[in-house]
Amino acid sequence: MEKTELSCQMSFYPLGTERIDETVNEVLKIIESSNLKHQISHMSTTLWGKPSQITQLIEKIITSMDQTRFVLQVTISNHCGCTFGGWRDGDIIQNAR
Repeated sequence: MEKTELSCQMSFYPLGTERIDETVNEVLKIIESSNLKHQISHMSTTLWGKPSQITQLIEKIITSMDQTRFVLQVTISNHCGCTFGGWRDGDIIQNAR
């Protein structure tokens, strides 16, 4: 059973499309439906969860966006000690857009 919680900062960049906002919103809906603690900001989303939850979310984004060219930039930490948007790593966050 996993006890470690990770923080993950994720940025999704659709390529070669004029539907940028619509495509990014599709990814945000996937993130929000994951029930992971998260904070959405302008250029990235920070998430907190167990390793398996985060990797399952990453896989779901990749497979859901298979018809879209994209870059998915992901940074994962098991303890970065940093703050994101005023929240300290590990705080419980669930923001709605």
